[in-house]
Parts: sequence; C-alpha cells; structure tokens
Amino acid sequence: MRGLAEYIMRGRRQATLVVAIAAAVPLLFWVSAAALALIVLRRGLSEALPVLGWGILPAIAWAWVGDLTPLLVIGGSFALASLLHSRNDWAAALLVAVPLGVGYALLLLTVLNEQLLVLAAQIQERLPQLLADMGGSVDEAGMVRIQALLVPVIAGLMGAVHSLMVLVSVMVGRSWQARLYNPGGFREEFHRLRLSPLVAGMLLLITLFGPQFGQFALLAPITSLPLVIAGLALLHGVVGIKKFGSVWLVMLYVIFVLAAQFVYPLIMFLAFIDSLFDFRSRLAPASGPRDDNDPKGQD
Repeated sequence: MRGLAEYIMRGRRQATLVVAIAAAVPLLFWVSAAALALIVLRRGLSEALPVLGWGILPAIAWAWVGDLTPLLVIGGSFALASLLHSRNDWAAALLVAVPLGVGYALLLLTVLNEQLLVLAAQIQERLPQLLADMGGSVDEAGMVRIQALLVPVIAGLMGAVHSLMVLVSVMVGRSWQARLYNPGGFREEFHRLRLSPLVAGMLLLITLFGPQFGQFALLAPITSLPLVIAGLALLHGVVGIKKFGSVWLVMLYVIFVLAAQFVYPLIMFLAFIDSLFDFRSRLAPASGPRDDNDPKGQD
C-alpha cells in the first residue's frame, strides 16, 4: 500500500486517476475514499476539491443505477478528513460520525423503504423459529413490539455500517500519510484516542435506551459505533504500553468475530469506564505518552 500512497502523492493527475478507477471498480470504493482522505489530510481542501470533482463521477454513476454506497462513503470520507485536517482530533471525528450515520440511515430509509419492508417481513417470519432455536420465546405483545422496531433498527444498522466504512477509509488514509511523512504517528494517535465522560455517557444512554422509544431505535447502532472504536483504541493502547505483541490483537479480533454479540457490548462499556478513569495514563510509565486531554501533552 505504501507504493500506492506514493503514487497518489505524486500529483493531482495521479490522485484523480486512483480515486476515479477505484470508485469505478466494484467493492474498491473504500480505496477511492482512503486516497481522497490522504489528499485532504496532507494537502488540504484546495488540492482535494478538484480530485473530488473528477474522481467522484464513477460513484455518481453507481448511485444513478441504484448503489448509493460508493457515493456516500467517498463523500463522507472527504467531510471527515476535512474535519480531521482542521482540528486533528479523532474524538471529534468519532462524534461527527454519529450525525453522519443518522443522515445515511434516514436517506437509505427513504430510498430503500420498500426493500426494507420486505426484509423486515422476512425476518418477522423467521423470528419465532430463531427464538425457539435459541431456547427463548416472546409473547404476542413482545412480538408486536419487535415488529415495530425491525425497520428502524435495520435502517440504523445500515447507517452505522456506512459510517464505519467512512471511519475506516479515513483511518487508512491517515495511516498512509503517517507511513510516508510521520512513521508511527497514526499508531500513537489511535492509542491515545479517548472519549470524554460526558460524550461517552450520552452515547451509552442513547444506545441502551433508544430502542425503548420506537423510531429512536434507529439511533442505537449508530451511537454504539464511537464507543466501540474508542474501546478498540483502549485495547490497542494497553497492548502497546505493555508490549504484549500483535498476537494479542489478532486473538482479540478473532474473538470479536466469533462472539460479537458478547464482545461488542463489553468493548462499549470498557470505553465508557475508560472515559472516567483513563486506564492508559495509569498504566503508562512516567515518561510514556500523555493523555489527549492533558493540555501539556498536545502535539
């Protein structure tokens, strides 16, 4: 990937070529988004706008034929990278990813309403059997409530997935920038990422209680995303401080994939607790990296 990043940074023509070709190839839109993020982060909006203008044309074509994902991810990555370029604050970027995800969810809910209704009906059909296979059961009132939540929850999940793709694309662009100009810089930034107690508490409350208020269930998957990213940053930071090695991170992600229904909420709660107690500053040696919120430790 370093070679690709070097090619992108050779000039506007090369960057536009990469953004356009990656946007045109199915499933490679994230490369286009990451390349655009790299241009924004390194050279700013004045250099990135012409690349966006020409490079996004294939994504617009995909949207015209019904696939909005490339356009949403590339546009969202441009916006989030612009914020990161101006503020250099990953916590703020995570927070902005929430309204971005809500906007995506509402847009997809409007555009794909019929498809979502069909999908919800299919899930509703299979739900009793799924619950029976898991050894559980729901009474009639509970089933009615679940049915009412299906469409907003599915829309929220779609918004969260698109918002996650934006965040990952910007992170890839930032890691490319660090490899070329500041080796180890992105790793240090990510290891320091931590939400404030107020923000983490609000996100956790919305995630836990949003589904209790009908259509607000749409918010829960989206507001959980910053907590999970911050929780993963905590785990990466602890592994880095303790020098456990990458094998521990590999094991973490394997467990995450195999037992996501248990690990996902656990990581959310870890992020909230860390926002209160800042485990990394307690574990780090006296000469180690300072906390993001310490004004004396700003880069």
